[in-house]
Amino acid sequence: MAKPELNQAEISRFHDQGFTALPKLIDEDEIGKISAAYDQLLTGEVGTDGSRDGYLGGVTRQLVGPEHCHPLFQDNQALAAGQAITAQLFSWQPVFFYSQLLYKPPKHPHETPWHQDAAYTKMPFAPAGMQISPVSVQFWLALDDADEENGCMHFHPPPRDSKLLPHYVVSTSEDADARLLGLIDPDDHIDQELVAACPIAAGQATVHIGSTPHYTPANRSDRPRRAYIFNFADANYLRKLS
Repeated sequence: MAKPELNQAEISRFHDQGFTALPKLIDEDEIGKISAAYDQLLTGEVGTDGSRDGYLGGVTRQLVGPEHCHPLFQDNQALAAGQAITAQLFSWQPVFFYSQLLYKPPKHPHETPWHQDAAYTKMPFAPAGMQISPVSVQFWLALDDADEENGCMHFHPPPRDSKLLPHYVVSTSEDADARLLGLIDPDDHIDQELVAACPIAAGQATVHIGSTPHYTPANRSDRPRRAYIFNFADANYLRKLS
């Protein structure tokens, strides 16, 4: 499958809004292969040694680092497309550095509250007011059709000053890797008129930066919602961290 090419209007919209929905990243055959590997890990058919397998906030199944236990998550169409898109969005060299599987089964009653990904960069959360540089991006790939009923992504434009909003630990202990973070008083920071729901078909993805607030509702449907999430970061930034 050809790697997606973004036009200048799409690139400008991403930088203005902090997110965008993307054309289909993977073909039907690859959707089937990644979905099968995903299910093998969730059901235990393939062991998850080497990954962090548990529940985000104690409520939503999360497997961090699937590439450590299944070879398909080391190299696939989605990762190739994501790296190519990141190179179109930024001048820095994009390097893969993180992935996870998030699963909301049918009738899953738990939402993922409004938060910014940059809040997770420190324990238990990064301090409010921290400047957030666009040195990484996150792709949220749907393996099932995702809509408002079963828990698609919702976005709000990031603060114009690119600073971290105040967060707190919603559930689990403050020192847990699987802690769930959320905005304190989200109504003070989220203008509902600016919120964009992003329903996407299986094989499509959204992409956003670390300062972009986002949220997913509960899965109220009779359908599963399988999400494959992966990040690319500036190679120079990662070298400074090592």
